[in-house]
Amino acid sequence: MRDLAVFAALSFALAALVDAWFLHARGSCADPLTLSLLALAWGLLRMYTPTVGALLALKVSGKGVAGELRSYLGLGRRALAYFLLAPLLAYLAVGVYALLGLALGLVDLGKPVRMTLEQLARLGLEVPEWSVRLLLLAQLPLAYAAAVTVNALAALGEELGWRGYMFRRLGSRPDLKSTLAIGVTWGLWHATAIGLLGHNYPVLRWAGVPLFTAFCVLLTALMLPLVERAGSVLPAASLHGAVNALWGLTVAITKLEGAAGEAAGGLGALGLASLAAAWLALKAALKVGGKG
Repeated sequence: MRDLAVFAALSFALAALVDAWFLHARGSCADPLTLSLLALAWGLLRMYTPTVGALLALKVSGKGVAGELRSYLGLGRRALAYFLLAPLLAYLAVGVYALLGLALGLVDLGKPVRMTLEQLARLGLEVPEWSVRLLLLAQLPLAYAAAVTVNALAALGEELGWRGYMFRRLGSRPDLKSTLAIGVTWGLWHATAIGLLGHNYPVLRWAGVPLFTAFCVLLTALMLPLVERAGSVLPAASLHGAVNALWGLTVAITKLEGAAGEAAGGLGALGLASLAAAWLALKAALKVGGKG
């Protein structure tokens, strides 16, 4: 437990420092391009703080660093297969979100097209509606490509810590204890980014922390069985990458705006229900697979 405490303290402290830096840098930067580059650097640095926390905790405990990191990756055919399949769970969850949202009257599938056309019109550009629809649909396969490449590489910084180091210390079993411990810790690790910077919840801010913590618990419930089966954190990295690539779509199609949209939309109640549905589907699939 001492190792875990060191890991958590370092991961939280380093993330908070990166958030404080970006808060200061953002406040003193007026150039949009520079601000975008700073945001990119902030995101990448923050995502690798759990890896740095794990490395330092391993050093403090006197354990071999390189060998343990390699064991988290568990490179092999099985890990590769799960790595390539894991992003499909994000597509499933987004599909469930759209269906549930339509049934409840909370989703407007035409909203992204109209918003894009309006933005182009403000720039003095007139383009056919069908071309915008085609462009937006093309984002779906492109999201998969991003999920298994650049997004997975960025997400690996978190996965080596949460689903690698922490999962190993908790016994490497995807049970309720591990799911809650890792999910809650992971969610709270985002607290300073959400509260100070408005990350994911620009209106709710600190009130969004419990919602995102619940989101992280459900996402962890999806990840841990895959990590156990694959013997690798790679499926968690590609699933994480897919969520980062796709989940903005849930916000784009949600009718509600502001605090109501954040509380009920993609990172709120409807998003949580969609992840829970994906978890049930995964549980059923793994059960059938286990029997085979």
